[in-house]
Amino acid sequence: MKPAFSALIAICLLALSGLSARAEYTVVEVNFIIADTNGDLLLSKTEYLLVALDALHKLDKNGNDAIDPDEIGDLAKDAEFEDGDSDKSGSLSVEEVISEKLADFEAADTNKDGALNVEEVTEFEAKKN
Repeated sequence: MKPAFSALIAICLLALSGLSARAEYTVVEVNFIIADTNGDLLLSKTEYLLVALDALHKLDKNGNDAIDPDEIGDLAKDAEFEDGDSDKSGSLSVEEVISEKLADFEAADTNKDGALNVEEVTEFEAKKN
Protein backbone atom coordinates (compact mmCIF):
# COMPACT_ATOMS: atom_id res chain seq x y z
CA MET A 1 0.00 0.00 0.00
CA LYS A 2 1.42 3.42 -0.91
CA PRO A 3 2.29 5.68 2.07
CA ALA A 4 0.08 8.56 0.91
CA PHE A 5 -2.90 6.22 0.49
CA SER A 6 -2.20 4.65 3.91
CA ALA A 7 -2.16 8.08 5.52
CA LEU A 8 -5.44 8.99 3.82
CA ILE A 9 -7.05 5.80 5.09
CA ALA A 10 -5.71 6.48 8.58
CA ILE A 11 -7.14 9.99 8.62
CA CYS A 12 -10.52 8.68 7.46
CA LEU A 13 -10.44 6.00 10.16
CA LEU A 14 -9.63 8.60 12.79
CA ALA A 15 -12.55 10.70 11.66
CA LEU A 16 -14.89 7.71 11.67
CA SER A 17 -13.63 6.42 15.01
CA GLY A 18 -15.22 9.18 17.02
CA LEU A 19 -12.02 11.06 17.72
CA SER A 20 -12.49 14.76 17.33
CA ALA A 21 -11.65 15.89 13.83
CA ARG A 22 -8.76 18.26 13.44
CA ALA A 23 -6.71 19.58 10.57
CA GLU A 24 -3.45 17.74 11.26
CA TYR A 25 -2.44 14.45 12.79
CA THR A 26 1.00 13.47 14.00
CA VAL A 27 2.98 10.70 12.37
CA VAL A 28 2.53 8.66 15.55
CA GLU A 29 -1.27 9.06 15.40
CA VAL A 30 -1.44 8.08 11.72
CA ASN A 31 0.82 5.06 12.28
CA PHE A 32 -1.25 4.09 15.32
CA ILE A 33 -4.47 4.00 13.29
CA ILE A 34 -2.81 2.02 10.51
CA ALA A 35 -1.54 -0.51 13.07
CA ASP A 36 -4.93 -0.74 14.80
CA THR A 37 -6.25 -3.36 12.42
CA ASN A 38 -9.43 -4.10 14.38
CA GLY A 39 -10.28 -0.41 14.83
CA ASP A 40 -10.76 -0.53 18.61
CA LEU A 41 -8.39 2.42 19.23
CA LEU A 42 -6.04 0.12 21.16
CA LEU A 43 -2.96 -1.76 20.01
CA SER A 44 -2.69 -5.34 21.17
CA LYS A 45 0.72 -7.00 21.41
CA THR A 46 -0.10 -8.79 18.17
CA GLU A 47 -0.92 -5.57 16.31
CA TYR A 48 2.23 -3.92 17.71
CA LEU A 49 4.42 -6.86 16.70
CA LEU A 50 2.88 -7.11 13.23
CA VAL A 51 4.05 -3.57 12.43
CA ALA A 52 7.63 -4.47 13.36
CA LEU A 53 7.56 -7.78 11.49
CA ASP A 54 6.07 -6.11 8.41
CA ALA A 55 8.88 -3.54 8.51
CA LEU A 56 11.47 -6.30 8.86
CA HIS A 57 9.99 -8.13 5.88
CA LYS A 58 10.05 -4.98 3.74
CA LEU A 59 13.60 -4.06 4.74
CA ASP A 60 15.01 -7.59 4.37
CA LYS A 61 16.15 -7.26 0.77
CA ASN A 62 18.35 -10.38 0.80
CA GLY A 63 15.71 -12.63 2.35
CA ASN A 64 17.78 -13.83 5.31
CA ASP A 65 15.04 -13.03 7.88
CA ALA A 66 17.17 -10.29 9.42
CA ILE A 67 17.81 -6.60 9.00
CA ASP A 68 21.40 -6.11 7.97
CA PRO A 69 23.25 -2.78 8.21
CA ASP A 70 23.52 -2.47 4.42
CA GLU A 71 19.72 -2.77 4.17
CA ILE A 72 19.08 0.29 6.35
CA GLY A 73 22.20 2.42 5.93
CA ASP A 74 22.82 5.01 8.64
CA LEU A 75 19.93 3.72 10.76
CA ALA A 76 22.19 0.79 11.65
CA LYS A 77 24.21 3.27 13.76
CA ASP A 78 21.11 4.16 15.79
CA ALA A 79 21.23 3.21 19.48
CA GLU A 80 17.97 1.25 19.19
CA PHE A 81 19.47 -0.92 16.42
CA GLU A 82 22.56 -1.60 18.51
CA ASP A 83 20.50 -2.30 21.64
CA GLY A 84 18.27 -4.71 19.76
CA ASP A 85 21.25 -6.65 18.40
CA SER A 86 21.56 -8.78 21.54
CA ASP A 87 23.97 -11.30 20.02
CA LYS A 88 26.13 -8.47 18.57
CA SER A 89 26.05 -10.07 15.11
CA GLY A 90 25.59 -6.71 13.41
CA SER A 91 22.09 -7.66 12.19
CA LEU A 92 18.65 -7.82 13.76
CA SER A 93 17.07 -11.25 13.54
CA VAL A 94 13.34 -11.90 13.72
CA GLU A 95 13.79 -13.10 17.30
CA GLU A 96 15.69 -9.93 18.25
CA VAL A 97 13.04 -7.70 16.67
CA ILE A 98 10.29 -9.54 18.55
CA SER A 99 12.18 -9.36 21.84
CA GLU A 100 12.90 -5.64 21.44
CA LYS A 101 9.32 -4.81 20.46
CA LEU A 102 7.85 -6.83 23.35
CA ALA A 103 10.10 -4.87 25.73
CA ASP A 104 8.99 -1.62 24.08
CA PHE A 105 5.34 -2.68 24.42
CA GLU A 106 5.74 -3.37 28.14
CA ALA A 107 7.52 -0.05 28.67
CA ALA A 108 4.86 1.87 26.75
CA ASP A 109 1.92 0.19 28.52
CA THR A 110 2.00 2.57 31.47
CA ASN A 111 -1.46 1.64 32.76
CA LYS A 112 -0.58 -2.08 32.49
CA ASP A 113 -3.86 -3.07 30.84
CA GLY A 114 -2.18 -5.19 28.15
CA ALA A 115 -3.00 -2.77 25.32
CA LEU A 116 -1.63 0.55 24.10
CA ASN A 117 -3.75 3.62 23.54
CA VAL A 118 -2.61 6.49 21.35
CA GLU A 119 -1.53 8.57 24.36
CA GLU A 120 0.75 5.80 25.65
CA VAL A 121 2.33 5.35 22.22
CA THR A 122 2.79 9.10 21.78
CA GLU A 123 4.43 9.45 25.21
CA PHE A 124 6.67 6.43 24.61
CA GLU A 125 7.81 7.68 21.21
CA ALA A 126 8.53 11.14 22.66
CA LYS A 127 10.72 9.60 25.37
CA LYS A 128 12.67 7.59 22.79
CA ASN A 129 13.51 10.68 20.77
